[in-house]
Amino acid sequence: MNQPLIFVVFILGFFQLGLSFSHHGFNAHYDVSNSVFIEGTIKEFRYINPHSFVYVETTNADGEQETRWCEMQASSQLRIKGINESSLQVGDRIRIEGFQARRDLLGCEFGTGYLADGSVLSLRTGSGQSMHSPLLDQGASQTIFGVWYRKSFPGAGIDPDSFQYLTELGARASASNNPLTSNPVYRCSPISPIRAWSQPGLPTEIREEGDRIIIHHEFMDTERVIHMNLDNHPANVAPSEMGHSIGRYEEDEIIIETAMFSEGVVRSDFVRTTNFKLTERLRINKDNGDLEVTWEAEDPDYYTENLYGSRILVRTSLPMGRYDCAPGIGHGAQMDPSLG
Repeated sequence: MNQPLIFVVFILGFFQLGLSFSHHGFNAHYDVSNSVFIEGTIKEFRYINPHSFVYVETTNADGEQETRWCEMQASSQLRIKGINESSLQVGDRIRIEGFQARRDLLGCEFGTGYLADGSVLSLRTGSGQSMHSPLLDQGASQTIFGVWYRKSFPGAGIDPDSFQYLTELGARASASNNPLTSNPVYRCSPISPIRAWSQPGLPTEIREEGDRIIIHHEFMDTERVIHMNLDNHPANVAPSEMGHSIGRYEEDEIIIETAMFSEGVVRSDFVRTTNFKLTERLRINKDNGDLEVTWEAEDPDYYTENLYGSRILVRTSLPMGRYDCAPGIGHGAQMDPSLG
């Protein structure tokens, strides 16, 4: 790097450590009670989605050379924070503070990096609180259309405890699902509409195109088509992870009904059958301009009751980017070699 670079990230909102980590599956992979300090030479920097990685050549306590890896956020999120693929250069010295990986002694989470030229790359606070930096759109209107950015927890909405309502069949399916190694994100899947709304740190655009509404999540480059001119789902639609969506206007809300799902998961630990149905309501909070997305899901084969959740988003002037996911890279490849 030719000159020192200080990355200053403004915090949109602090939130509780457990909430911030659990919602992104963090705590399952990294031990927040075990801080690690890694110092060495950068061997490789993989600036990719869904997660970036830096590999560091270090010397262990026995005086032997070993390569350690530290996981960073998605390259799309790093880009928003001003960190690009040339921010870490092979051959440069680096000191990393992070949390120890639970299943690989050579792995860690990248919290803060200190470079030899004085540059500091901070991806979170020392206590583990996330740093989000959306560019808020001060010229906000009362329309649902535009570009949005998910709020930070605890203000980002609510999630149901899906395990509490499992049927016997659902419990068996849930027990056979291992979210640590079979998360569809490793295969670059958006998984479901609920998962796409939940992605932190990336924008979502909602636009109207004739008799269709397009919901474009930068996460996994996902585009949902909401058919506003249909009352029913066509019988010849093939099941898919995102399902088939029809919609209607109801006063100041957009109601979206989605069915025709393939069997799988709603998120990594939330199983579903092909009978899964989802109803979403999109509305603008007239007091603060937030976009409120509330949903109700039914899947009677796996759950004894309907499940409810929500996501809250703020309007942003962030440009939509490309996600360009690289499959097989992430927790799964690091924790389970068969996925690499």
